[in-house]
Amino acid sequence: MGYKKFDVEGIVSVSPLNLSGELKDILKEQLSINYDGVIDKDIGLIIAITDVLDHSEGEIIPGDSDVFFKVKFRVISFLPKLHEVIRGRVTQATDFGAFINIGPFEGLCHVSQVMPDFNSYNPELPGFFAKESKKTLVVEDKVLTRISNISFKKTIAETKIGLTMRQTGLGKEEWIAIDAKAEKKTTKKTSKKDDTKEKKTTTKKGGKK
Repeated sequence: MGYKKFDVEGIVSVSPLNLSGELKDILKEQLSINYDGVIDKDIGLIIAITDVLDHSEGEIIPGDSDVFFKVKFRVISFLPKLHEVIRGRVTQATDFGAFINIGPFEGLCHVSQVMPDFNSYNPELPGFFAKESKKTLVVEDKVLTRISNISFKKTIAETKIGLTMRQTGLGKEEWIAIDAKAEKKTTKKTSKKDDTKEKKTTTKKGGKK
């Protein structure tokens, strides 16, 4: 999954009125206010501040009443990466694609990327149905999907993530069994054709001179 730990450095300002108590706890609380929910292209979405690793002595800047600290701290973030295979859950199905929840983000799997089989959107499901293979994709289905593009923005709602499930092994777990069954049938058909060809060739060779 995309959850990771990062050690980060930053500057924190604290009001002198809030400096009573354990300094690490005070800094951690202020860091949470400043950074929780922030999205950075290098570390992703910051979920939580877990620890204050180090900090400088407080500095006072002329004209500002706050005390400033240089702080090294640890965060847990969610960082989806391009081409990463990740588990998700279908939250919405529309005629242009499926919205899939991956951690705190929601990505879009375009209708052309929902599955390798020819399929169509069925508003009665609502979801997608492949007539030949009988594969379906509906809301609440759990899937394995690959991230095809990412565009980080300032908020979760603005961040755009494109997904695909066209490759073998992606999509719903039950699709793997469906594909294996179809491949077995194809192999049998090919084997029969080869046997028929071989018999015809043998008959020609052993015919009358």
